[in-house]
Amino acid sequence: MITTHPPKEQSPNPWSFLPFALTIFTSAFLLFQVQPLLSKQILPWFGGSPAVWTTAMLFFQTLLCLGYLYAHALAALPSRKTQAQIHVVLLVLAALLAARVLPEAELRPDSPDSPVFQVLLILGASVGLPYFCLATTGPLVQHWFTSTAHASSVFRLYALSNVGSFLALLSFPYVLEPWLEQQEMGRLWTAGFWVFALLCLPLALGAWQNNSPVGVVQPDDADGVPPLQGEAASVQKPSWAQRISWVALPALASLVFIAATDQISHDVAPEPRLWVSTLGLYLVTFILTFDHPRWYRPKLFAFLTLVLLLATSGLSDIPSWLGIEWDYGVNEVRWSHYALLFAVCMLCHGELYRRRPVDTRRLTEFYLCMSIGGACGGLFVTLVATQFFDDYHEWLMALVLVALLACHVLFRFEGQSRGRVRHAAGALTAVVMVALLYAMQNPWSWRDVRMDDRTEVVLEQVRNFYGTVSVKERRFVLEPERNDRIFFSGNVTHGQQFLSDALRHVPTTYYARDSGIGETLLWAMDQKPSLSVALIGLGAGTLANYARQADAYDFYEINPAAVRIAQGWFDNLSTCKAGEQNIVLGDARLRMEQLPKDKLYDVIVLDAFTGGSVPIHLLTREAFQIYRDHLKPDGHIAINITNAYLNLYPIVKAQAEVLGIAYRHKYQALDEVRNVRRNLHFIMTKDQAYLKAYPSVNREVQDEQGLLLRSEPYDQPGLRLWTDQFSSIAPIVR
Repeated sequence: MITTHPPKEQSPNPWSFLPFALTIFTSAFLLFQVQPLLSKQILPWFGGSPAVWTTAMLFFQTLLCLGYLYAHALAALPSRKTQAQIHVVLLVLAALLAARVLPEAELRPDSPDSPVFQVLLILGASVGLPYFCLATTGPLVQHWFTSTAHASSVFRLYALSNVGSFLALLSFPYVLEPWLEQQEMGRLWTAGFWVFALLCLPLALGAWQNNSPVGVVQPDDADGVPPLQGEAASVQKPSWAQRISWVALPALASLVFIAATDQISHDVAPEPRLWVSTLGLYLVTFILTFDHPRWYRPKLFAFLTLVLLLATSGLSDIPSWLGIEWDYGVNEVRWSHYALLFAVCMLCHGELYRRRPVDTRRLTEFYLCMSIGGACGGLFVTLVATQFFDDYHEWLMALVLVALLACHVLFRFEGQSRGRVRHAAGALTAVVMVALLYAMQNPWSWRDVRMDDRTEVVLEQVRNFYGTVSVKERRFVLEPERNDRIFFSGNVTHGQQFLSDALRHVPTTYYARDSGIGETLLWAMDQKPSLSVALIGLGAGTLANYARQADAYDFYEINPAAVRIAQGWFDNLSTCKAGEQNIVLGDARLRMEQLPKDKLYDVIVLDAFTGGSVPIHLLTREAFQIYRDHLKPDGHIAINITNAYLNLYPIVKAQAEVLGIAYRHKYQALDEVRNVRRNLHFIMTKDQAYLKAYPSVNREVQDEQGLLLRSEPYDQPGLRLWTDQFSSIAPIVR
């Protein structure tokens, strides 16, 4: 008798997983490597504004959303053969257009009008279709993957894609940027795209030949925690509440990510490594939450988020509460925001993963909703907040929403019980958190101030693509001669004018007559009967008070709102004695590059800061070459390098040495009576008589016994020269 046994069920071939994983990894790597590459390329074209990154993120998130919409629509087609045919055509077109990914010089804007539209147009013309094609890969390939024997691991493919994105971000500043020029990186990216297209072809061919229907597959949950679908697993059509959570949770994470990046960029510098850090943390949370439920513990991250909300919002007040004298710097600013961003994104993305669909036929819909949410964060900041808010109110809004979500998760019931005590505790905690956040982050708190000796009132505040500018008036009860108006860029003073007739046109803040810049202008005036002066950065127009009838002054300013406030609330410009004065609207570097070769200046003053942010593109080798080309042989380049966070001295010193120009610096101490703020100026010149007349002046820092602790500014030998292809603030953090 012959006994027959049923054939053994064959285990899935592990190698069949590899092509899908490799293709998704490559597409994600290319997606996120091109973002800092293109953003840095066009940053100098828009005055180095941090809003370039915000607008670029809007472009990339919107295109990602459109790619997911395309994948969702393609997945809805009944024939996989048709899906594959359409996608192969798209791949071929995108591969042809990927040959020129970096924007060419002809795309550089000629005017500062409509910068958001211009950024979007440049990015669309450069990388639009290739990026769109890469954006479709994740959901579409995962859709094809659900017909394989490994379908239960489909969400780990999404985690893998975020690993690729994260490694791409790290590779840009730490592997590629230090060694390669941007054009070389562009060519490398193009080659990578062609490799990606070749990897996609066999997957499309497999889908072409496979017309099996997509089944319902329960994703693998090794720890037994099911996804939430109204608190119960279901293969039915997801509810609208569930769909809304698919949009709302990533939208909140995106809003916090973009707002945090904005905060750090305006306080420190619009530098790619800062962008990479925040975006990298954002991606890491996707990797952890979508890899396995073990990484996300709801109540732990909810509690951690609440703690970090309070710690970050009250960072400057905490030492004084504890009786400690501590001046927090750039590291505290950055790391507190990084920690909060990580906790918030873990909370949002962890809750999102708990609500993922069980039915894999809903996979592309899930990713589409996620991408819409991510795009909503960028849309809100770029098109709503920038246009309609006069300050960074979206940061406070985001923190309030995060606090409400954290309280909901912390006091949420996992079972069927509905205890009134826990409901009340959650509501009370939420109210207390919102009140504390408002008290510590209130953007209106500094506007109208009433004190015993003075009143302070904000007369106007405006926000646009280039930042926030405002003017405040102070009136003193007992000393009316001290009444003044102050020009703010962000929350940093960038100009001040007394209101009394006697002091009205006395230079103040960073530009007093005995400051480095003041001495330079006065020296040049003594040497020549007429001067040609370029002032990069307008502020309140304080330096116009140095002008004589025979002088010609050109004021370079990129922000139209700053020009309007300087002309409307201050009279430095209207009373300027210069026989010729021009306000040149636009980025100073681009405008000076367009000047005739015979246009030469006696003095070029560089003081173009947005808030505390450093204009990196104005401090590179290429920028200083432009300044030298328009400087007379005995002329002076005077730079305001005052900065609470960064030591800019070695950066400008290296530029002077490369140009072969001598230099000196001067530190000036605070003088509240004259409204002189602490400042540090760096002057480059070949005028040996000037250098002999004005030696360098350091800041001497002493201890309580009068012993010298350190002398500033201090050099940092060995730093790499800043160029358009390379710049890093990491080594110069104070």
